[in-house]
Amino acid sequence: MKVQRGQATPVPSTAPGAPAAAAPKTAEVNKGWGAKAGQAGAAPVLKPVSTNAVPKPGVRSAVFEAQLDRDTQSRSLAGNKVSMLFDGVNSFAERNKMIDGAKESICFQTFIFNSDETGWALAKKLAAKAQEGVQVRVIYDAMGSGRADPKMFELMKNAGVDVKAYGEKYKVWDLNDRWHEKHLIVDGKASVQGGMNIADEYALGGSGKQIFSRGDGVGSEAWRDADMKLEGPAVADTMKAFTRNWDELGGKLSDADRQKLFPKLSEVSGGPSVRVVQSNPEVKGLVGTTDKLYLRSIENAQKSITIENAYFLPPPEIRKALIDAAKRGVEVKVMSNSKASNDMGFVSDAARYFYDDMLKAGVQIFEKHGGTLHSKTATFDGEFSVVGSVNMNGRSKNTDAEVALAVQDDATARQLENRFAAGLKETVKVTLAELKKESFMTNLKQWALSTMAWTF
Repeated sequence: MKVQRGQATPVPSTAPGAPAAAAPKTAEVNKGWGAKAGQAGAAPVLKPVSTNAVPKPGVRSAVFEAQLDRDTQSRSLAGNKVSMLFDGVNSFAERNKMIDGAKESICFQTFIFNSDETGWALAKKLAAKAQEGVQVRVIYDAMGSGRADPKMFELMKNAGVDVKAYGEKYKVWDLNDRWHEKHLIVDGKASVQGGMNIADEYALGGSGKQIFSRGDGVGSEAWRDADMKLEGPAVADTMKAFTRNWDELGGKLSDADRQKLFPKLSEVSGGPSVRVVQSNPEVKGLVGTTDKLYLRSIENAQKSITIENAYFLPPPEIRKALIDAAKRGVEVKVMSNSKASNDMGFVSDAARYFYDDMLKAGVQIFEKHGGTLHSKTATFDGEFSVVGSVNMNGRSKNTDAEVALAVQDDATARQLENRFAAGLKETVKVTLAELKKESFMTNLKQWALSTMAWTF
């Protein structure tokens, strides 16, 4: 006996590009977390399923850009330089180089700031720059950094670093209100955005060293992650995101300080357009913006979508958009963690409850084995890319503050697609046949966890 997973709508057989045949109206059960966040175990909601979705104008179109302007409260700025930083050894080497070269200011924010070898090394580096006269500002999330030794933060404060924590780690009633953003902005001219926190498992990824691999032991498998270095006009918008957070924490910035943080930035001739999308569920105008960034990108994709995401547990509207994209002929590929590689294995259990309908529609899902995948990247039609701190899950939509870079650039998309393809050798493709073999108790556990999907 198996827990009923729900039925996907049959896909009509049509030639590529031809109008879909008319189909009777059917319904799809909006399983698990229901129509609204927070209604765990809510009664199933029946929604009409579109079997003849019409592609939107595309990710290069003015219509798409106007949608993002409106829905994400962001702007697209041309003339930037972007560089992908794959895995910790590459990203942390570039971060250290940037910090060492800082002349005026360093603005840094992270969710996790551990007091391990990596954390102490960064704290000492930031303290040394402050003693040189560089203005150093640090934001960390108190819950995310709850394991850190307070002495590490005191070291920085005593050296002149302005350190601020968001929230308090012992406020259980405020547990879900987290700042998950990551920023490193040096002299207001260059920034690094992406998925990496400050801990050994991130910094040593790709190094082959023994690292913290799954939250419960030590392993030799490198973590897989991605950051992006940004130079050019869009850096100003990453600084706006940081200073908004700084102001909210009561940080004082004089007019002279702000002038230094926002220097005049030159365009790179022919450089790609970049928009900085910041979301915060508690700030008017920033609610659900990164979720809408993904939703509009999926809706407008016409050829291909590749998603690499650590905790792939998409909200209902994103899940439906992926299903619709696959049904209209878009090649949709997703890489995420298996339960074996996930540092939070229960997330993979909950995610698999929702896989059936996506697989039946043609979405391809690959589960990584070995070291943990922590990346949060996506490409659309080989032209448009998203890199940031955003997980495709309920937390990033409903409870966490996030930031992402959206880049119009074929070369960046190609890099990410090549990275995805190279990583497939470390994955196993999920099949419907495999899911059908799962036991009743496994399905029951997956269903139970799925009812809480909006929280993780």
